[in-house]
Amino acid sequence: GAACFRKGMDLYFQRHDGQAVTCDDFVAAMADANGADLAQFKRWYDVAGTPHLAVAGDYDAGARRYTLTVRQSMEPPFHIPFALGLIGRDGKDLIGTRMLSIRTSEERFVFDGIKAEPVPSLLRGFSAPVIVDYAYSEADLTYLMAHDTDAFNRWEAGQRLATSIILKNGGVPSAAYVDAVRRVLADGA
Repeated sequence: GAACFRKGMDLYFQRHDGQAVTCDDFVAAMADANGADLAQFKRWYDVAGTPHLAVAGDYDAGARRYTLTVRQSMEPPFHIPFALGLIGRDGKDLIGTRMLSIRTSEERFVFDGIKAEPVPSLLRGFSAPVIVDYAYSEADLTYLMAHDTDAFNRWEAGQRLATSIILKNGGVPSAAYVDAVRRVLADGA
């Protein structure tokens, strides 16, 4: 994450400080500094449009396994950094934040040892400029707004809920929504 970026920036300035440079020069410095192949990542510069990610989660209680399936709309596929967390029903962050790499049209990620069905916290910190399609229920969004440790996703859940309240409920919030707002306001973070 941040250390890789710093290494890339250090090499970039060593090579190009004070010069006129291109995006390719920047990507080359990042790749060389970190020993990474960023050819697929460069598609972000070449293809117009905003990628859509269709995301679905499946929980197997018997196996204590959560599987997340991500399908991307871009063809050929982009390399998309996708930060994920799983929020337990007790409000605890089960896996911290994991940076996943979406590189193919469809990816599956398996998380073992998950004791109860979690609520996924998707695209934490807005890790990529993409549109995520996930069938969150109003209860899931309320839960994320109240318990997610990621400030971006708390805000996003709140925005989606507020829009739903205005469009579907005639502007009358549920008690769960009011409790979630109360929790956000009381959270010093």
